[in-house]
Amino acid sequence: MCINKAIQFCDFKSFYDKYKPLTPYGYAHKESMPFYKQADDLDAIHQSVDTWINFINEHQNSTLKVVHHLSRIDKLNTLDKKDYDIADLQLIKKFLIHTKAIEQYLPIDIAKSASIAFQTHSLLNILMPDDDKTESFHLSSAFDPQLQKVREQICQADQTINNLRIEAHKQLLDKLGFDFSNRDFILVDKKQLPANGSPLLLAELYDSKLIKLRVAFDKTYMDAQMLKEQLLNEESEIEKRVLKSISEAVRKQAPQLLKDIDTITQLDVHLAMAQLSVQLQLLKPNYRAETIVVDEGIYYPLFERHQQKDLRYTPLRASFGSNAILLSGSNMGGKTVLFKTIAFLQLLTQMGFRVPAQAYATKLFDEIQVLGTTDKAAIEGLSSFGQEIHQLSAGLTKGQSRLLLVDELAKTTNATEAKAILVAVLKFISQQPLITGFFSTHFINIPHLDGVIKYRMRGLDKEAFQRHCHEQTSDINDKIRQINAYMQYELKPDEGVNHSHDALTIANMLGLQAEIIDYANDYLDK
Repeated sequence: MCINKAIQFCDFKSFYDKYKPLTPYGYAHKESMPFYKQADDLDAIHQSVDTWINFINEHQNSTLKVVHHLSRIDKLNTLDKKDYDIADLQLIKKFLIHTKAIEQYLPIDIAKSASIAFQTHSLLNILMPDDDKTESFHLSSAFDPQLQKVREQICQADQTINNLRIEAHKQLLDKLGFDFSNRDFILVDKKQLPANGSPLLLAELYDSKLIKLRVAFDKTYMDAQMLKEQLLNEESEIEKRVLKSISEAVRKQAPQLLKDIDTITQLDVHLAMAQLSVQLQLLKPNYRAETIVVDEGIYYPLFERHQQKDLRYTPLRASFGSNAILLSGSNMGGKTVLFKTIAFLQLLTQMGFRVPAQAYATKLFDEIQVLGTTDKAAIEGLSSFGQEIHQLSAGLTKGQSRLLLVDELAKTTNATEAKAILVAVLKFISQQPLITGFFSTHFINIPHLDGVIKYRMRGLDKEAFQRHCHEQTSDINDKIRQINAYMQYELKPDEGVNHSHDALTIANMLGLQAEIIDYANDYLDK
């Protein structure tokens, strides 16, 4: 998939898990992680999600009912078969019961706007001729008059057999004192048997002392049993005929059933998207822009971790008026978080979701590629630099639109050549309208390049830190909290002059020995 590495890079699945379709069909759609590249596809999704957001806000009780019925739907067995068994029909009936119930809870305007119209209600009537509204399915006598008749005859035969059994048991009890009530056989001592046996009993040795006795039913009883067997065989043949008739009705409506499955999938998926949008107050992105603009954009996985640790979170505000963007700044200054925010918002946009931002404007890309992070699919025989250049070359191939996020290009080679490669790649991308590239770097004094915009992270507010923090803490979490509190996670234009020594200040805050900090400062002064 063209987005796998981006998904891993920005921990997208930790947010994606909040999206919860309820049916097996919605879940399968979720697992496929569709990535849309056409604005018209996204327009259709957002139009439907808008409808469901209105439904959630205006019909809360009905929403709960719809959610309940969605949760009761199971996956149907294959419809591509000649004959359906009881299990198949039970699943189909259950599906139809809940789709019909869902439709009944939808106002006409909502159903029309979301294109909800199930085609197979007539099939439900076929599957429940006795108006049995339970989820289970059985071949009711109401399916066929002959089935009803033969089952009545079976009941009569059962009653006759039962009466004959009771009469035989009564005779044995009265004449011989043997009680066969609710038993098929009894065990008695040999001495209890009549000397000449009895025509009412069938006896066989059980062990050295006991005899196993069964009732010797007469011809009337045996004829009744034979009649019942014949009736049961007749019932089985009628049931087969009824199943074939029902199967034929299902086969005729299988295309409509498949359409209804598509409808319930769309309903389930878009309702889940709408619920997530309402829950997190997400807003619709603009995916028809020329360049990327972010207003109060939130990278949700980090935002949640900050909330758990009571850390300040700074949303991203930036307007990138070019397709070639260079970002510089110290470590822990927010460059990687900015990249992850862009990747996160772009994935949400192209998977049809609203976004956690006051505004997000972008264009649609065929691929999102992340370079500079650990790649498990390394090519044997290539160094880290070789791997990186191989990935970069693939990412710069003409013909497809791509969003590239590149962290410190060529960082494993010497600084002079790495800087030259970075400048050359930026110049190349500025001339490729289908590619939008974000690059981070520690290099300073990158020359001006037409079509390339350069930004810096504002970095550490040293004055505020020195004004308020007079004691060092030993706890690493407190150190991170301090850095977070005084780090300005904001962008400013990079004018090419770097007087910041944020890295040394951060190293000092993290506990690097003071002597080393002093040596480093002396070196910089010289």
